[in-house]
Amino acid sequence: MDKFPTTSEQNYITGRAALNVPNEDFSFADWHFDEMFLSGRRSPRVAGIDTESTFELLGNYGIRECGEVLRRCGASLPNDEKVYVASHIRAILDMVIFSIMKQRLPEHVTVHDMLDAPEDVAELQTKVNHLKQKLTDPIGLSLLNQWEEKYIHCDPYA
Repeated sequence: MDKFPTTSEQNYITGRAALNVPNEDFSFADWHFDEMFLSGRRSPRVAGIDTESTFELLGNYGIRECGEVLRRCGASLPNDEKVYVASHIRAILDMVIFSIMKQRLPEHVTVHDMLDAPEDVAELQTKVNHLKQKLTDPIGLSLLNQWEEKYIHCDPYA
């Protein structure tokens, strides 16, 4: 990628691209960092610009500044450039909300393929419960409940 998009706490990299940015301990939710950020073939989606904003529903939960992490992974960024990216859990929530806003079941968001740690799945569940309190659209709430039952409460090894 020649140039990273301009980001902020309200307009941050999200979706699959965010899943490819490692945590501080260099754990990944996805493993296509080179393809996503170094090959020049992909453009990350920026919340509120390339896709819907979920800021009203989730606030600044899970938005992190990742400039140094990206530089350590080989991204060509000026030393002072900040790049805001959704945490893995925020990226999952964003993808779920994007689908629900289009009245689609987010079947492409398979939690156990993206999160390994039980504490991460528990945190996601907590955020889904908070999200349910904020959703006013009955169709959206129904889709969220269906997704939760199929992709959070399932046994990934069954």
